[in-house]
Amino acid sequence: MRGGTDIRGRIAAIAVLAGLLAACSPATVTSAPSALQAPAATTEASPGPSESPGATVLPTPSTTPEPSPTPGVGTLDVFLPGAAVMVVVDELNLRRRPSTSAKRIGILKRGRILVISPSDNISLGWGPVKANGYTWYPVIDVVHSAEGSLDPLPSYPIPLGAEPISGWVASDNGSRPYLAALEPRCPTTIDLVNVEGMLPAERLGCFGEPITLSGTLGCQGCGGANAGTYKPAWLATPFEFDFLSTNPAERVGPLAVHFPPGGPARPPAGSRVTVTVHVDDSRSTKCQMVDGAGADAVTVDKRTAVFYCRERLVVDSIENLGPDPSFPTY
Repeated sequence: MRGGTDIRGRIAAIAVLAGLLAACSPATVTSAPSALQAPAATTEASPGPSESPGATVLPTPSTTPEPSPTPGVGTLDVFLPGAAVMVVVDELNLRRRPSTSAKRIGILKRGRILVISPSDNISLGWGPVKANGYTWYPVIDVVHSAEGSLDPLPSYPIPLGAEPISGWVASDNGSRPYLAALEPRCPTTIDLVNVEGMLPAERLGCFGEPITLSGTLGCQGCGGANAGTYKPAWLATPFEFDFLSTNPAERVGPLAVHFPPGGPARPPAGSRVTVTVHVDDSRSTKCQMVDGAGADAVTVDKRTAVFYCRERLVVDSIENLGPDPSFPTY
């Protein structure tokens, strides 16, 4: 979803990939009005203590700390795409679009964990968006068993193979935070099983040096297109198909790598490979993104575009170990 458009259009664009990813049990969000008492007419609207009459007043946040920089990332003046964040107010509205007048999808309670969109082939919009005195981000609801923290690696928190619960939330009102960033889950053992369970922002926060992974490269039958302009295309395009999988017969991805211009060469799909990759590529500073086309085109905030590219896994070297007999063919 992008500002002013419905998420269903974006979800349809990733349906080809969703069918190739294994499904997890989706998380739940209390929805309104069926599971919530509808607010009185004099208090209907969106989060914020200083809105005009007729607005819902958010409770004052507790002593939960304000969002802090992710280690190794630097000043966090925006939430990173693919970052885990926690609700730090008693209730926060999840809305269809970044607007106080947009339809409310549900109410998120204190301690609820979300992931900032986009995140590894799930693109439901780009933030931040300023509107109605608030900063808004598109978010994805996640699966987690303990309040206030993600499940430990190698658990992947975003439901795969199913339409995720998603929408827009206000992250602050200019002075008061409604969300706080979680610390990255850095693996003690760096292998594909653990790394493919990480969120994109965690990879950027954890890996200051190149890492080496082994798996099966490629995705048979993947395809699709995303309207928009992404520069440089090899790094910034949201659609990724060079997946690295532990067992492609069971699940393809969600981790993908990017091959830079000039090599190394990409082995055939279905090859077992050992690949050395890095994050925070120096060319990320030039990333520019216009998501969509025509009247629906949205220029992605430069800070978000650069962070998105910094999170991508860029190939330094790759060794082809031969075909994987379990690689599916269609």
